Amino acid sequence: MPQLDEPAPDFAAEASKGKISLSDFRGKWVVLFAYPADFTPICEMDIIGFAKNEARFDNSGVQFIGWSVDTTESHRKWISEVKERTGVEIDYPLIADVDKKIAQSYGILHKTKGVTYRGVFIIDPDGILKFSATYALDVGRSIKEVERIIKVLQRARELSHLEDLERARELSKYNNQDEVEQLDPLEEAKSIVGAGAKNGVTLRLIGGLAIRFHCHGRHSAHLRGYRDIDVYGLKTESEGVVSVFEKLGYSPNVEFNSLYGSNGRLQFISSNGYVKKVDVFLDKFRMQHTLDFRQRIQLDDLTIPITDLLLTKLQIAERLEAKDAKDVVAILEDHELGNSDDKEILNVDYMADLCSHDWGLFKTVTGSLQHVAQFIEDGMSVQCVGMEASELALKLDAIHDSLISKIKELRWKARNLLGERVKWYEEIETGEGEVQ
Repeated sequence: MPQLDEPAPDFAAEASKGKISLSDFRGKWVVLFAYPADFTPICEMDIIGFAKNEARFDNSGVQFIGWSVDTTESHRKWISEVKERTGVEIDYPLIADVDKKIAQSYGILHKTKGVTYRGVFIIDPDGILKFSATYALDVGRSIKEVERIIKVLQRARELSHLEDLERARELSKYNNQDEVEQLDPLEEAKSIVGAGAKNGVTLRLIGGLAIRFHCHGRHSAHLRGYRDIDVYGLKTESEGVVSVFEKLGYSPNVEFNSLYGSNGRLQFISSNGYVKKVDVFLDKFRMQHTLDFRQRIQLDDLTIPITDLLLTKLQIAERLEAKDAKDVVAILEDHELGNSDDKEILNVDYMADLCSHDWGLFKTVTGSLQHVAQFIEDGMSVQCVGMEASELALKLDAIHDSLISKIKELRWKARNLLGERVKWYEEIETGEGEVQ
């Protein structure tokens, strides 16, 4: 059996997708897994399990390769039969180790039955074996555990320049299962967007988790743990959206979708234990105000633009909470104000233009800016970390002044005459799935 931290045995073999060798995948992490035989129940659970989670691993630079001692013809028939019966497509290659040389080189050939034990071998981008495990013929694998191990190994590779003790401290949270659970939504969120792109469906993150991807400075103390994910997409691609989530192992929340689907809201429930639910907004973000990001969805490849993320927090009328103020502070501390749609620039002109059309949005956003300033002045629930409070106050004032000074449309002026006598925002139903 090959030793850890040594080169994994290379091979050239026929597979379900043609001839491949291990060296073909140099530069990627490889999960090489063996199973006893095609057309058997536990083996089917294994290959389906890897297939259903393939999109999540794709974005981490991971390649699955399965193998058994069956022929390529057997593999292809089995793949076709599995797809026909379950709808799951096996996109990764299955090696035909007919002469059993690969099984012998990896030390997992059953001496009497002539098949492989169940084995998992994780190989780094340099072709070095970093993990191996052998299971009894009757024991299936945990895909969740494989993912955890890969995350630890990838992080260890990133921290290889650190001293042993410092490196161990950094890795400790990745080796604690509870902490890994808290980290999973970050990777899951990227996987959802990546799976959409792979299937021709435009998806972008929205909400607090999206803000987390844009904020990396000392203000990260403001940012919190997340269990749920919020996504923005296009109504014209709604069928594709459903397909993407089903491929990722999510099930539609039938009751929620029947209530809110006509308003462009969908919800999907996780069956893999990583994330409880994903809320999807199609075309328009409808909360206390309605924001349409269809013309701006291509400005960033992972989230809606940072300026729009800021607006989703500032559009909360009368009840801006500390958690929302913290998100606003994190955005402002880490981003400069400007007049363009550069990825990490807050486009003040764009915000002012929107508010010049909509008196209600103007009133809410200007009010929220004042609430954030008050939170900071109180200094208890929201504190400045990345800059002085006075610097942040200047940013808040600059945005506020820009909104005030922008020339308003006639309809804005007409609505202004009514003032607060008519409600200027929509109520949100409790439990409707407010973006966090």
